[in-house]
Amino acid sequence: MRAPTRPQSPRGEKGLTLVEALVAITVLLSISLGMYALLDSSNRLAKQETNVAEAQQSARVGIFEVSRLIREARVGQLFYGNAILPTANNSPGGASLLDLAGGTHYIRKGTDVIGVRGILLGDRYAMTSGDVTCSGNCGASSLMSVTIRSTAHNGVVNYPSGTSPSLAARTRPFYFVVADGSTQSVTIAGKPYLVPLYYVGLVDTAGTWYTQTADTFTFTMNPQDAGAKKFDAPTGGAPALEQPYAGGMVDEILFFVDEGPTDASSSTADTHPTLAQAVFDPSSGNYDIQPLVDEVEDFQVAYGVDGISGATPDRGISPIAVDTSAVNRDEWVGNVATEVATSLPLSASDPKRVDAFVDTSIASGPPNPSLATPALRSIWLSLVVKASDPDIRYDGPGARGIQLLDSTARSFSNPASTGRSYRRRVQSFAVALRNYQ
Repeated sequence: MRAPTRPQSPRGEKGLTLVEALVAITVLLSISLGMYALLDSSNRLAKQETNVAEAQQSARVGIFEVSRLIREARVGQLFYGNAILPTANNSPGGASLLDLAGGTHYIRKGTDVIGVRGILLGDRYAMTSGDVTCSGNCGASSLMSVTIRSTAHNGVVNYPSGTSPSLAARTRPFYFVVADGSTQSVTIAGKPYLVPLYYVGLVDTAGTWYTQTADTFTFTMNPQDAGAKKFDAPTGGAPALEQPYAGGMVDEILFFVDEGPTDASSSTADTHPTLAQAVFDPSSGNYDIQPLVDEVEDFQVAYGVDGISGATPDRGISPIAVDTSAVNRDEWVGNVATEVATSLPLSASDPKRVDAFVDTSIASGPPNPSLATPALRSIWLSLVVKASDPDIRYDGPGARGIQLLDSTARSFSNPASTGRSYRRRVQSFAVALRNYQ
C-alpha cells in the first residue's frame, strides 16, 4: 500500500511567519518611538527658545524704560547729589518694599536698587515772576502758592485755554518742585559751591485743593513737609523765589528685582522674579509697584564718576575704559566689590545725598564760590533674564549662571538653589545723564 504524501503548497503562495511579523512590529514601534522622541525634543527646544526669546524681548523693552527714566533724572533742577541714589548695592536678604495695598515685595538678595528723582512721569510747566509766592520767608514758610498759566508770560503753552493741566486729575497727595533762575550755596567736602535754587513741597489733594479760571490753575504746597525736605540740597533755599521758570510733579522711583511676597533668600525654588518699578506715594509712605520685565535673575548698576580713578576730571570726554583689577582703577563705580560702599557713601542725615557726585576738584571758596559741576556722568545698567523653565540638556553659554559687575546674587542654577540649567540672556546699557552736563 502506498504511503500518504504531504500536500504541497500551491505555487506562488506568500505570507509572514509569526517571528517575521513580530520583528516588523518591533522595528515599526522603534521607529515610531524615535520619531516621537525627536518631535518631543524638537518641541521642548522650540519652547525653550521661545521662552528665552520672549524674555530677551521683554528685557529690551524693560531696560529701555528704565534707561529712559534714568536719563531724565534731575528734571526740575534737583541737586546733583540726590537726584540719583545708589539705594542698595548687592541688597542683603530680607529687604522689602510695601505696595499701596500693604503687600510686601521682597528684594532679591544680591541685586542692586537704584533711586531716581525728578519730573519723570508728569508734565513740566513753564513759570515766570509772580507765579510763585510765599507766606513770609520762602525758606521757612509752610505755605507756598503756585499758579500755572495756560500760556506763561514768556509765551510757553502749558495747556489749552479753557481746560485743566494734567495735575487736576490727581487724587492722592504729591510732591511739586519749583525751579528758580538764581542759586543757593551748599558745602561739599568743606568747600562752598553754588547750585540752582529750587523748592519741593507737598500738595494735599483733600477736598477742593485748587482754584481755576479759564487760563490759570492755582494751588498751595508745603515746603516744610518732612518728606518734601528730603529732596532738598544740603542747605535751605533763599528767602524768595525771584526768577521761577519751571515746575512739575516730582517722582521718586526705585528700580529693583521683585521676588514676591515671601523672602526667598534661602529658598531652593525658582521664584520667577521680575524687574519692578516702585513709585513713592507720599500719603502712605508705600509704593505703587509695577512689573517691567519677567524672569529677571540679576540687576546690577555701576555709576560713571568723572575722576574717581584718580585721573584728572575731564567732564566725561575721555574714552570709556574698564579695569576690574582693583578698586577704582577705572571710572565705573560698582564693577568691583566694595566700590560703591567705600566710594559713594550716602550721607548719614537727611536729605540723603552722595557728595562724590559733585566734582570737588574745582577750587572754590568765599566770597565768590564756584558753580557746582557734576562728577556723575553716566549709569551702567546690566540685566540677566532667564527662560521660565529649566532645560536640563542645555549646557551652553550661561547655562549655569552669568556674573554681572560685583554681583553677589545666587544663580538659580547654583547647587544650593534649583541646580538646574537655564537658557539666559544679558542686556547691558550705558545711560548718558542728560541733566548732569
